[in-house]
Amino acid sequence: MLNPERTIPPTAWMKDRAVQVVFHALTDTGAVDPQVLFVGGCVRNTLLGLPPGDMDLATVHKPEAVTRRLEAQGVRVIPTGIDHGTVTAVVDGKPFEITTLRRDVETDGRRAVVAFTDDWREDAARRDFTINTLLADADGNIYDPTGKGLSDLETHRIVFVGDASQRVAEDHLRILRFFRFYALYGAGTSPDAAALAACRGGTDKIGTLSRERITQEMVRILMVDHPAGILGLMFENGVMRDFVHPEYQALRLNALAKLQNMYAAPDLAARMAVAANAQPNWVDQFDKYIVFSNALRGDLILILKVLAAAANMKAHEVIYRFGNRAALQAHLVHHAMAGTEPAASDVDVLKNWRAPTLPITGDDVMKAGVERGPDVGRILKTIEEWWIAEDFRPNESACRARVKDEAAKL
Repeated sequence: MLNPERTIPPTAWMKDRAVQVVFHALTDTGAVDPQVLFVGGCVRNTLLGLPPGDMDLATVHKPEAVTRRLEAQGVRVIPTGIDHGTVTAVVDGKPFEITTLRRDVETDGRRAVVAFTDDWREDAARRDFTINTLLADADGNIYDPTGKGLSDLETHRIVFVGDASQRVAEDHLRILRFFRFYALYGAGTSPDAAALAACRGGTDKIGTLSRERITQEMVRILMVDHPAGILGLMFENGVMRDFVHPEYQALRLNALAKLQNMYAAPDLAARMAVAANAQPNWVDQFDKYIVFSNALRGDLILILKVLAAAANMKAHEVIYRFGNRAALQAHLVHHAMAGTEPAASDVDVLKNWRAPTLPITGDDVMKAGVERGPDVGRILKTIEEWWIAEDFRPNESACRARVKDEAAKL
C-alpha cells in the first residue's frame, strides 16, 4: 500500500476543474491505493513554492484503458508516446501527459524497453533523481515512494535513485540532467559524490546520444542564472570540455548572464557567442553537440556580425542595420567580455528605440528624372547613407531635395 508522507493544502491548480475531470476518470470508487497521481516536476516545484510547469501524471491503468476512460468523459486523448505508455489528455485546453507505471526490461544507455506495472515503488525505482519521484494527488497528499525524495528536496540534494552508476548506464543523458538539476536546485550544497563519480564514469558515452537530446539539456544548462559555474563543474569532471572555445573565460559568461538578468533580456544565442569567445569559426564546432534551429543559428551569426561591425557605429545605426535584439545582445556581450558595465541609458536606447523607414523609394528617384537602372540604386544608397549619418533626422521633403541634387549630377 502506498501511503502519503505529508499533506499540504490543495493548491489552486490541484483544484482546477480540468484536474478534477482527469482524476475522476482514472479513479475507481472505493480504490484503496491511488490509481493516478501527479509526478515529478509539478510536485517538486509546488513544494518549493514555484509554478508547477508541465502537468505530468502516472497511473496504474494501461494506455488503452486511460484512453477509454477519458474519452468516456468527453476528453480528447492524443497518443503522444503510446509505445512507452504515454498519452496526452487535453481538458479545457490544458494538456496532461499521462504515463502508465513502468519497469525497465532492457536499457542500452540511449533507450529503454519497458513493461507496464501497477507498483508505484517499482516505477519510482527506474526514475533518475529522488526529487523527481515525488507524487501528489488532487487533495494535496504527497507520496514519497523511495522514502528519500522529500528530505533530499528540503536539503537541496540532487541524488540518483538507487545506484548512481546504474542509473547513468541506463540512460547517459542523465549525466547532463544531473548538472542541470544541480544548477537549478542544488543551491548551497556540494554535489553528491556518488553522482559525480557516475557522471565521470560515463563521459565517453555522451557521444552515443542523439544531438537532439543533448541539445535539449545544454540549452537549459546555458540558460540557468549562473551558467559558468555549472559548465565549470561539468568540465572539471570531463563532461563536454570541448563545447567551448579554448580561450573561453567563465567570468565573461557569468557577467553576460548577470547583465541579461538585470535588463530582463535573457538570450541563448548571446551566451553561445561568449562560449565561442566571439569567434565566428567556432559556430561549426557547436554542431558536434547542438542541433541548431535556423533561428538560433541566425541569431548567433548575427550577434557575431554586429560585434565585428558595430565598433564605429552609433547605437541608432546599429539598430537600423541589425535590429534591436541583435544590437542589444551584442552590446551586452561586448561589455561582458570587456569586463565593463554598459550605461543604462545606452541599454534603454538599444531595447526601445525603433528604427524608422527611409522616407523615399526608388520610385521617388525615377520621378526626379533618373532612368530605371543602376543609377537608381546608387542614388538611393547615397541618400540612405547620408540620412543615417544625419541620425535619421531628414524628413521626406529633405530626402526628396537631396534626390534632386544627386540626379542633377548625372
